[in-house]
Amino acid sequence: MAPKISDEAKSLRRNIIIDHAMKLFSKKGFTETSMDDIVEASGISKGGIYNYFKSKEEIFFAIAEDRFAQRHKLVQSFTDNMSNKEKLIKYIEWTLYGQLKEENKLNARFTFEFWSVLSKNKDTSDKAKERYELFKMDLSDILQSGVENGEFKKDLDISSMVYIILSSMDGMGFFNSVMDIPVNDSIIKNYIDIILKSL
Repeated sequence: MAPKISDEAKSLRRNIIIDHAMKLFSKKGFTETSMDDIVEASGISKGGIYNYFKSKEEIFFAIAEDRFAQRHKLVQSFTDNMSNKEKLIKYIEWTLYGQLKEENKLNARFTFEFWSVLSKNKDTSDKAKERYELFKMDLSDILQSGVENGEFKKDLDISSMVYIILSSMDGMGFFNSVMDIPVNDSIIKNYIDIILKSL
């Protein structure tokens, strides 16, 4: 009888699979990456991988969920004594300064691969909208709270502002990681200034 694997070991294995798959999807693309590629890169047997994920599609969505969870964790870490302006600045800085790290370029490339794959498939295009709604919710809560306590304009169009912030940050991610036109400190500061002036 095979020894039982602890929850910690299971979590570690799952993270190894996700990490190697994300690198492959980012470099080779979703279509060109096979389960065999993921097996080889992760060093975990095919049978072992299937204990965690039924398909490469499932791995693909798990990566996207993990990436949302990281940003959501940031929002949850905000304390009650922070102003909504401070929360918004932290949210933008965490996202954009993260792009200055070399390892995060792969994360950004994965994001564009994710959108591209989902947009080509009718059955999964709803997943892209679901993912947008999750990001939208966190950001909307910050803006709504800022409107309610008088930090931001009473007539602020929250939905439009969320769209502008998320799409423009993704655009910077695309320039930085795919086109290799780097984002820098001055761009981030100017961007934050423009957003705050709109609120």
